[in-house]
Amino acid sequence: MLLIRRSLCTGFSIIELSVALTIACVLLALGAPSVSGYLQNARLGALAQSLYGGLQTARTEAVKRNQSVEFALTNSSLETTTADTVVLDPTGRNWWVRLPSSASAPASGIESKSTNANDLGGVAVSASGPSFIFNGLGAASAPGTTGIALTNPALGACAPGGPVRCWNVVVAPGGQIRLCSPDTSLPAGDSRAC
Repeated sequence: MLLIRRSLCTGFSIIELSVALTIACVLLALGAPSVSGYLQNARLGALAQSLYGGLQTARTEAVKRNQSVEFALTNSSLETTTADTVVLDPTGRNWWVRLPSSASAPASGIESKSTNANDLGGVAVSASGPSFIFNGLGAASAPGTTGIALTNPALGACAPGGPVRCWNVVVAPGGQIRLCSPDTSLPAGDSRAC
């Protein structure tokens, strides 16, 4: 008896591949806006963490050195400027932690952080002032609570339940620094609320 072997090589037809690719493309198209929003919110959160860390460094250095230390916001390129030539800007995305200038010495840098503007998308920074100074006891020199608001107007408003998760970095007169949400829909007493 003669047996005929059938080929075990099977695959997908062109029609099956086309249907699978169409379904995958539709799913990707539906998920793309939420992924984009997630990435924008992640960028906003990363900049908030960077500013928070810089302010904490300034306060720590002030206590450690027992003298005033300044946290300065700038949009100047940190590659082409120094701590004593930087132009302060309350909308700055880059920052310096530095010893303030005095009659006997120019400002000298302790630490700096540059943020690539292309990596931030439409993130906007708005500070109550271009710099924050902490004294040797770690207290902020400015009277009253000050801070930095981070938003992304290109993505939308910071409305409760909206697409943008905005952040505030708040500096209290005693020098305490908090990273909090300006979302007004958070319940009273919520530790995330400003």
